Amino acid sequence: MVERNRVFTESQESLLKDVINRVVPAEDAFPGAGDLGVASYIDRVVGESARLRKLFLAGLAHIEITASREQGKEFGDLSGEEKDQMLRQVEREQPEFFSALVQHTYNGYYTNPAIFPLIRYEGRPPQPQGYRVRPFDPSLLDNVRKRGSLYRQV
Repeated sequence: MVERNRVFTESQESLLKDVINRVVPAEDAFPGAGDLGVASYIDRVVGESARLRKLFLAGLAHIEITASREQGKEFGDLSGEEKDQMLRQVEREQPEFFSALVQHTYNGYYTNPAIFPLIRYEGRPPQPQGYRVRPFDPSLLDNVRKRGSLYRQV
């Protein structure tokens, strides 16, 4: 398997984990999004799009700068309430980034197999359980074949 380059540095990934743990925090048996490894999922998604890469790198930089400017601390050193206030401010100032952040956090979280049993999702075929699909009968296409082609041959 080919090793893919990562988009985020270690410090950016650490910040992203902290941020997405505020978007989907741990509660009861449910892990926080950052603790579940959703940051790696986001890294893969962002790595496939130059637009998302630019958006996320600028958004994470904005969070770091805002935390430093407003609180004089790194985002990770803020209290939970201060982090939430900071993210509300980022949501107002960078709505496109924040919307993408939330969307990809939810996508990564709720498609993670570790969450399936917690939300009582049963992965199964699209047909109802126990229903067997009959094999396809190619004779059903006989009338269509008799019509011939619907275009002129060149």
